[in-house]
Amino acid sequence: MGYFVIIIFSTFLGSPPEFLPVAFRKNTDCQNYLTSKVIKEHQYMKVINDKNNIYLTNYDNSKFIICEKLEYPIIKTIIKSDAD
Repeated sequence: MGYFVIIIFSTFLGSPPEFLPVAFRKNTDCQNYLTSKVIKEHQYMKVINDKNNIYLTNYDNSKFIICEKLEYPIIKTIIKSDAD
């Protein structure tokens, strides 16, 4: 189980990735938000549509904004009582 989140990557001096404060259940919803809302905030970026993904990049390819599935494990825990 997981959600699709929008991550901003930069190649400038090893900058850490940034997460936008939104999450989506479907990749298509994430990509639609990326290409309709995020592109307006980052007007210097262009939309790249390859075979598998849609993402944003600047013109010198040093910054990328992508949708990626963030998964987390579901761990079943056993709670023992004090009597055991």
